[in-house]
Amino acid sequence: MRPLQGKKYKVAVIGCGSHGTRLARGFDVNPLTEVVCAVNRGQEGLDLFCNRFGGIRGYNDYREMLAKEDPDIVCLGLPVNVNPEVVIACSKKKSIRGIFSEKPIAVSLGEGDAAVAACKQAGIPWAAGDMFRNDPELWRARRQVEAGEIGKVEAIDIYGAGGNQMSGQGCRQFTDAFMFVNDSELDWAIGQVGGWAADTALGRIDEHSDGDQDILWGHIGFKNGVEAYVHKNVSTMNGVLVHGTKGMLYVSHYRVLKYWKSNGLYDLDYAGSGIAFPDSESIGKKTEYDADGWQVQTARLLHSVQALIDAVDKGTPVLCSGEDNLKALEAVIGIRESHRRGVTKVKFPLEDRSLKVIPYPRRMVGRRASESTEAFLKHIKDHKKAVSSG
Repeated sequence: MRPLQGKKYKVAVIGCGSHGTRLARGFDVNPLTEVVCAVNRGQEGLDLFCNRFGGIRGYNDYREMLAKEDPDIVCLGLPVNVNPEVVIACSKKKSIRGIFSEKPIAVSLGEGDAAVAACKQAGIPWAAGDMFRNDPELWRARRQVEAGEIGKVEAIDIYGAGGNQMSGQGCRQFTDAFMFVNDSELDWAIGQVGGWAADTALGRIDEHSDGDQDILWGHIGFKNGVEAYVHKNVSTMNGVLVHGTKGMLYVSHYRVLKYWKSNGLYDLDYAGSGIAFPDSESIGKKTEYDADGWQVQTARLLHSVQALIDAVDKGTPVLCSGEDNLKALEAVIGIRESHRRGVTKVKFPLEDRSLKVIPYPRRMVGRRASESTEAFLKHIKDHKKAVSSG
């Protein structure tokens, strides 16, 4: 489904906060897409967003936008409490060819199930998250592992799975790990959680709370026989370590790939100690702005946007889907349920689809509701500086 007569895919952005602005810029700089309209409940944030993107049309309700506009792609920069509802509504719009939303995709497994099913029924690719799993280098590593570079994969270590945001940030490490078990289905899990709230303002919570907690440790089995070990402590490791019968692959959270084999350390195809992903070079550096005053976007975001565009434009599979993130959410809930049941083995799929994880307030309800309108507007304004015409 390529654009007719060279036209660009029209993108509607729902949620014009800091994250929605960043995602929109990712689509705005891509030659195959253009942002044409936006939705935001707060008028001041909506006006700022629309003006920045060339005076585009704005709406205060996504239902009105869907009734009046015919976008090809919708980009959702929404808090998790409303994300599944809007994904489902967008899947029913005939003009929409692709959906991009953020992580976590849902609070409960049932909500995630409904959103995944709606997109499948409509045949719409749903890309879920500005995720490392969208990086082409990670897929090249997967292909080499599948070709036998480290032998048969037998186990995976996952380090620092989200800290006390096991559903919000942990899905990054989980979805990375899933790649190297060939995206096998979950079989069972056992583990413990720490019982600490993700936001200190909530105070201490116990292991029976639905609030996002800290994974102390976890052990996950996949249907293909591979097992994964989830470690709380990062120490010198922060990412995913894949163990094969002939060697190992390390995928750092700071985006470095390395191989070990019996003859020592080697990389994918290069001479050196590993491949530094583009984003790894910017860690800890001051935010940079381009000639138009916009924050320079990360390679991860640009890859994530391109992955959805490729799915729409070329029919390629989405690299990090709503279904991938639903599996990550289920893995997290399975570890917590093991703790609740006396640290016993829990089988997948979990029967109770009402089980949920409530992320910390900004992920759950958004910055405006959890902090203040001033904080909300400040973060939006930080995405672009005024550029002198002199």
